[in-house]
Amino acid sequence: MRAQGPVGRGTGLASAAGRPGIWTAGPDEGIPLVLVHGIRVSARMWNPHAHRLTPRFRITAPDLPGHGTQRDRPFSLEEAVARVGLAVEEAALATGRPPLVVGASLGGYVALAYGAAHPDLAAAVLVQGATARPDRLTGWVYRTAARAIWGLGPARAARLNNRALKQRLPPDSYEAIMDGGLTMHAFVEVVEDLTRRDFLNVAGRARLPVLFVNGRGDRLFRAQEKEFVGAVRAGGGYARLFHVHGPHDMSISDPAAFTRIVERGYELLSGARPDAFSLPGETT
Repeated sequence: MRAQGPVGRGTGLASAAGRPGIWTAGPDEGIPLVLVHGIRVSARMWNPHAHRLTPRFRITAPDLPGHGTQRDRPFSLEEAVARVGLAVEEAALATGRPPLVVGASLGGYVALAYGAAHPDLAAAVLVQGATARPDRLTGWVYRTAARAIWGLGPARAARLNNRALKQRLPPDSYEAIMDGGLTMHAFVEVVEDLTRRDFLNVAGRARLPVLFVNGRGDRLFRAQEKEFVGAVRAGGGYARLFHVHGPHDMSISDPAAFTRIVERGYELLSGARPDAFSLPGETT
């Protein structure tokens, strides 16, 4: 387990008034940032990051269908994109600026799909650990895991997952994940949905700036990384790829390091495409 880094003086996530399953942190004057969680966890996984990123950033994080407060809603990519849309709307209304959308693992696929569906509403997208086609080998691996969860039953699978996470994660990350709860049934739903999708086609429809970030050791989810970058560029979009030290689950196994990735990603994207991050009518 990685040593827990120092937590900053920012604020933790709080439920957004009148917006069920949408969580926010930080002042409205902060840089707008939408964070999209991974499979079987919830938006609450971002609480350690919120403490580190605020007050510089203003964070909005949605619970995806089948997860967290939305655990009773069946998962589909379209519904997940709609949930991100609600978060982007909240962030833009609060700050007056289009947000950077950051997604990890499942959240990376959803963030990319959101960027493809609504290229004019977010400033840019940062996609971590989501450059393998789910309809290929990666999907086969995850379908095998889904069958194992189905065989164990969600309750037993959750207990085993809980034990593994407690051993692997730093305390602040583990506590945040447990606060939001594990939804193992969502794992099966997500795998069933995503393995039917052609995400290279999705990437080709992303017209906003996209930064792909992968851990060097994350071989499974790096499988088609160059193809993803090429698809965005072939469609006329801006795309870059960066490799960092860390595993696939770096967003929860090392929140301090992932926070630095988000900060660096913002600097790179806003420097390369300052127009995308500007206020309406603002010149750069």
